[in-house]
Amino acid sequence: MKLFSRILTKSSLKATLSTGLLLTCLSCFHPKPERVVFPLQLSPNHRYLVDQNNTPFLIREISAWGLIQALPEKEASDFMDSIRLKGFNSLLVSVITTDPRFAGDPPNWQGNSPFKVKWDFSTPNEIYFAHVDRILRLAEQKGMLLLLVPCYLGYYGDPRQGWFSKLLDSRNDTSKSYSYGQFLGKRYRDFKNLIWVAGGDNSPTDELKTHLGQIIRGIKDGEGFGGRHLWTGHWSSEIGENWSTDNASFASFMDLDGLYAFVEQDMGNSGPQYKAELEKYPAGNMYFQLDQSYEQDIPGGPDNTDYQWIRRKNYGGLLSGCVGTSFSPGISEEKQLFKFYNWQDFMNTKGMQEMKYCFDLFESRPWNQLIPDQNTSEIITMGRGNYGDTDYVCLARTASGSTVIAYLPTSRTITVDLEQVSGDSAKVWCYNPRDGHAKLIGTFSTTGKQDFASSNGDQILVIDDASLDLPAPGTEIKQIFSNQKKAK
Repeated sequence: MKLFSRILTKSSLKATLSTGLLLTCLSCFHPKPERVVFPLQLSPNHRYLVDQNNTPFLIREISAWGLIQALPEKEASDFMDSIRLKGFNSLLVSVITTDPRFAGDPPNWQGNSPFKVKWDFSTPNEIYFAHVDRILRLAEQKGMLLLLVPCYLGYYGDPRQGWFSKLLDSRNDTSKSYSYGQFLGKRYRDFKNLIWVAGGDNSPTDELKTHLGQIIRGIKDGEGFGGRHLWTGHWSSEIGENWSTDNASFASFMDLDGLYAFVEQDMGNSGPQYKAELEKYPAGNMYFQLDQSYEQDIPGGPDNTDYQWIRRKNYGGLLSGCVGTSFSPGISEEKQLFKFYNWQDFMNTKGMQEMKYCFDLFESRPWNQLIPDQNTSEIITMGRGNYGDTDYVCLARTASGSTVIAYLPTSRTITVDLEQVSGDSAKVWCYNPRDGHAKLIGTFSTTGKQDFASSNGDQILVIDDASLDLPAPGTEIKQIFSNQKKAK
């Protein structure tokens, strides 16, 4: 199948590596993945997360809101093992869940409610929270980050989905909400694999805002020293609060800026997503895609049913400054959400497979060194499309010019200025986001411009300094970069 074709210009093709040599190179690089050492912290430049070994951590998140309440612990362990094989390293989870789609109603774990007294948040049930402890420890043992929601508020229009109506119940008050937060803060202050997530599909106002504020303050006071864990937020995208920092009442609590847009249309004039993401970059702070793309979710629409649309948001975001992305699987035949009682059925969906290809690509290159191109024409001089359109080509380059990655959302011919790549020659690859296959186009002199044509839908162009002799995109090579760093 013809994916990319080269269109020769006066800047001629120098050489094309033989299949035998390519296989020889690939056989050299199969190091075991380094184990993440929690806790995570912001990198010195505040652009991304690193672990205690200063190893960059790309957030690869699956939305698993009801995990704590829905599964027996052995099954929860099996679930985590399964998603790790698909490349995920992070879980978006709520400590307490009230949603019949995930954990049943009333909300409990195997008959054990989170609270001894119904809707009284000052009466935590030790049996329930001992189970929470075990799930959190299990995740840490498996190298999984938990984006942990202390109390999923949920949609105002559907009280079954969240806790907002319970917080406002006459059996609860704001002092009890503070007590709940303080309980969580004290109990989990020494857990290392946590990032707290405020809100949950809700931008609280009035009394509900006070309740959430008290929970957050309680957690920080319980942790001591102003809080030990990082925070982000998940608000109502329907009213345009897509970024964690968009909610003025809680912006000061946010350490990480997560982007949540259930449908891209909710972003209005600030969209498409890559446009909003690129506009965040000059501020110099970390941001990532939080909780997006619910595969085959009702009522449908391209954000959840069009796989190219999903790929565009993932790849476009990671090339526009995001240092993490997210996904939730679904099955088209049943038109249903990911439900934990049948989680095994969702592990091999088309979306899950394609997410692994996405993760593999970015982990095979120094993603933390990529700098998104801010709508200039220095690298791609023709064929990029119009900024603000969904078929615009997002691209990023390392500061040294050693690697350039561009996502072409549709078939087209682009002109690349190879002088923007370091070294005397550049190795050019085509990476297929639908099957994870990398095809070597050739090795070109880094003088002048070169045309490349994509004739089979969306593709990724990867251009490397040939002197680095990097293996195919999608191949595990983290050890290479750490060795290069030591050599310097």
